[in-house]
Amino acid sequence: MALLHRVMHTITIPSMYQHQRWQHAWMLPPLTIWICVSITLRYGYYGDSCILLGPASSRLMKTSSVFVKQLQVSNKDNNQVILHAFNEKPELSSQTNWTVSNLCLVEAYKSKGISLWLNQGSTIRMGWEAHTTSSLDQLHGMVIKGEKKFKLPQAKQTSFPNAMALHKIVNGKEAEYKVEEDNMYHMGVLNMNARNIILNMKVNVSAKVYDTTKGKKMCSTANGSCRLSFVFPNTQYVIFTAPGKGDGGSYVEISFLARVLTYILLLGALMIVVYLILKFLGVYDGGDRNSRVTVDATYRTSDVVARQTETEPLMQVETNRWTYGTNAKDDEEEDSGASSSSSEELYDEKLCCICYDEQRNSFFVPCGHCATCYDCAERIVDGESKVCPICRRLIHKVRRLYHN
Repeated sequence: MALLHRVMHTITIPSMYQHQRWQHAWMLPPLTIWICVSITLRYGYYGDSCILLGPASSRLMKTSSVFVKQLQVSNKDNNQVILHAFNEKPELSSQTNWTVSNLCLVEAYKSKGISLWLNQGSTIRMGWEAHTTSSLDQLHGMVIKGEKKFKLPQAKQTSFPNAMALHKIVNGKEAEYKVEEDNMYHMGVLNMNARNIILNMKVNVSAKVYDTTKGKKMCSTANGSCRLSFVFPNTQYVIFTAPGKGDGGSYVEISFLARVLTYILLLGALMIVVYLILKFLGVYDGGDRNSRVTVDATYRTSDVVARQTETEPLMQVETNRWTYGTNAKDDEEEDSGASSSSSEELYDEKLCCICYDEQRNSFFVPCGHCATCYDCAERIVDGESKVCPICRRLIHKVRRLYHN
């Protein structure tokens, strides 16, 4: 019986090890999610970045106070930028006009221009004139939306009244473009001639801007960086307004202070969800089931031993046998032989080490050990451990032995 207890305990060890491995493995998905959240906080949607503004323009940014606690802004070009915070999205109802003029050298097969942020409904009018003895057929006005889309606006030939005052042949062109989406736009002239050209580029913008009269909070970068704090859990709309000065766009550095408590709560909720999913799939029930099987088998074995002990008398009753004459010696030899043969049969190596009822009539593949009967071997293979009770190697198949 002691050997049976040892075998049953040994069979359940791999399942216990597997259960412990799953206990550590279920931490991997939340850890991966936490790393992804950290990277998103640093480089994602609410990561530090630079945004582009134009002269006398405004730009809208939507933030969630659930994830963002504070917004900090600093201007790289030392220009004043004013921030207005709103609880509701403001209207794009105002309009402002401004002009940028620039004398520049455009190299052969290259472009020259300025980058601005414009809202929907704005209009761009761009004109250029060059001092050259050849025509400007190879000069094209261009508008690049964002960083991917490239558009050539419809150009038309025009004449300039003071062209002859330069005592040279002057050719001029102008183009117009209607902004259909809030985005960054690059406006310039593309020189497809084989030589460099000096030209005077003039950009007139009629820009749509947001109404900032109903702003709840305001801060300015006139004295350095400024900060805006957001009230939890409202959605905030921030308008970046640039002054009507300068000959082009300016970049503004923005950084977000994350609301760490929100991300901690989300991570905890995800860990609970992963735990419930793994529990539903039976990751934890497997170890508990193996423990219950081992306990039940041990309990049944102990119960059988207890019942046998209760039914046996305290004193063993010896039966007195009558011997007659010369047959007494033979009877004693017969009794000793029977007792020794029954003892040898009980602990004989030919009996199954699991049930001790049947002979060993099977062996395991690939280890080749012959330790159990075929029925017990089938139960081991069908179980979760599937290991040999002798060498602990994984069992692939069971083969039956046939005795003559």
